Amino acid sequence: MTLHRAIFLDRDGTLNEDLGYTHEVERLRLLPGVVPGLKQLAALGFRLVIVTNQSGIARGRFSLDDMRRFNDALCGRLAGEGIEIAAVYHSPYHPTEGVGPYRRDSECRKPRPGMLLAAARDLALDLPASFAIGDKISDVAAGRAAGCRTILVQTGRAGQGEPELTARPDAVARDLVHAAQLIAQWPASPQPHTYQDAST
Repeated sequence: MTLHRAIFLDRDGTLNEDLGYTHEVERLRLLPGVVPGLKQLAALGFRLVIVTNQSGIARGRFSLDDMRRFNDALCGRLAGEGIEIAAVYHSPYHPTEGVGPYRRDSECRKPRPGMLLAAARDLALDLPASFAIGDKISDVAAGRAAGCRTILVQTGRAGQGEPELTARPDAVARDLVHAAQLIAQWPASPQPHTYQDAST
């Protein structure tokens, strides 16, 4: 079976502005560099997959349908720019602040790798040849746990606000354009990790 390389993308703070429990379609704003960055990544032969924690559902801040409408709008906006998102995976759970069936721990909630592993099974993805990109350390931790290489982007939270997590990315990038440039220079097959800073 042929396996595909993928880019696992966080959503809020990586692709669109993170407004805090972001869910209103009319407030969807793509971050600078997202469109050219994703186009570069697609041109390199990567499938683009969104993996997003959405604990606002568990907390009762918005509904599953609200999230789906937002995801559809985001994917539609990107499609209008010629960018195909292969799939969107979400985790609606929170272990302590959720309500009803959403109040539980889950392997699909980053920093755990469940969403990435599910996508790999569904889409025949080559995890060691893939990258996880996000603005939070939990994105980095999930990518590492799945066996991917990882890039922390200095957008959104820029790695702040999760003091309990210590996962270190393979590279730090200013935005998705910079991330695509770093990936284009990376060997096609996994090699020992070399840390690269945004200032280089």
